[in-house]
Amino acid sequence: MYILISPFFKSFNDTWLTYHVPSFLKWNIKKWIIVEIPFKDKIEYWIILNILWAEDITDLNESKIKSIINIHNENRFLSKYRKTLLKWIAKYYFTPIHNSNSLFFPKNLVDKIKKNKIDLTNTRDLQYNFDHKITFSEDQDKAYKKIKKSKNNKILFHGITWSWKTEIYIKLIKDNLEQQKQSLLMIPEIILTNQIAEKIKNTFWNDVIIINSTVTNATKTKYWLDINANKAKIVIWTRSALFYPYNNLWLIIIDEEHDNSYISDQAPRYNTIEVAEKITELNCNRLILASWTPRVESMYKALKKEFDLVSLLKKYS
Repeated sequence: MYILISPFFKSFNDTWLTYHVPSFLKWNIKKWIIVEIPFKDKIEYWIILNILWAEDITDLNESKIKSIINIHNENRFLSKYRKTLLKWIAKYYFTPIHNSNSLFFPKNLVDKIKKNKIDLTNTRDLQYNFDHKITFSEDQDKAYKKIKKSKNNKILFHGITWSWKTEIYIKLIKDNLEQQKQSLLMIPEIILTNQIAEKIKNTFWNDVIIINSTVTNATKTKYWLDINANKAKIVIWTRSALFYPYNNLWLIIIDEEHDNSYISDQAPRYNTIEVAEKITELNCNRLILASWTPRVESMYKALKKEFDLVSLLKKYS
């Protein structure tokens, strides 16, 4: 038996490397678990991408293929849709798969994995606290009901400034939370994050995780584990929030979807909107792109009925 494996961060020219699996380990080998390998002069921990048998490989030079040492961690750190997404990002954006890996595994988390200090068994659902009275205008109520009744799980929410789109976000998140489902609200700038995030934090209290540039790597790893364990029902963050391990994600809202900060200019380069659309196709959640000045691409998709268009063009009164 042979496996195709990839590091978490390290860059090299190959897409992946091939290693042999000793007979005493082959019955415990599974995709997406972590194995201990000899690499150059060190022992490293890489993730299994695929499993192959000798007959599956042509031009195999067995004398040059090293064997893995052991299985390091049998936890599967990627849910089904995230496995597909990881591969899709590598292929769609023409980047080595280990660059794609780095989006899904924060460095501090990888350090804990290497030290076997990760527990993925502590899962529980929290009862939420809702302390906010929602009063919609007639136009807000129409927009909210149109979103709720839409048979399309992709929606372009065209709302002007001071139309109080945030109140509709809150009601949609509340609906989601009542079913014990996770929601992700993405916001491009720290200033906006402070305004909207504080309002949502003051509404839902302990069910909210707010992540920004001031959050330490250790705290991000804690949040990663909380999200994976369903301890966090509402996440507010910028573009990298898409890659956290949601197990029950049913709502993604991208506020100010036209903002350029949703496009990553560092490897691996990607477009947040495109990734969110792919997640929605794989995960069947609802995606809402919101803006007063939507991107041309989004309006075009709305005109083609790929998105439902919901408009809120009056200020809240």
